[in-house]
Amino acid sequence: MNTNKNLSILSRANSFRFAFNGLAALMKEPNAKLHLLAAIVVIIAGFLQHISHRQWIAISFAIGLVWITEALNTCLEKLCDFACKGELHPAIKTIKDIAAGAVLIASVTSIVIACIIFIF
Repeated sequence: MNTNKNLSILSRANSFRFAFNGLAALMKEPNAKLHLLAAIVVIIAGFLQHISHRQWIAISFAIGLVWITEALNTCLEKLCDFACKGELHPAIKTIKDIAAGAVLIASVTSIVIACIIFIF
């Protein structure tokens, strides 16, 4: 295996290009747009409330957690839809429901963190 090729500037640039393509595809999803709006609102509120560095860390982790779970949920949904060729299958429904549940857990956790920081 040629490690020089794997570490080349071009291959690293391509990796970033692929990642940005993935983010662009994610942003076409309706739920991602909702998460983006929520993240913007929380960031603005953080600046207006002059929250502490530790609170920014908590907010950053909460926002990241939601984005990561949403991205993985979207991947699983698309993979399941591809594998089933559009047909309904009970096992695939369960997989997709569990993945959506993970996003819900992340979102509720983020809301709790925001409430602790901004309300209490």
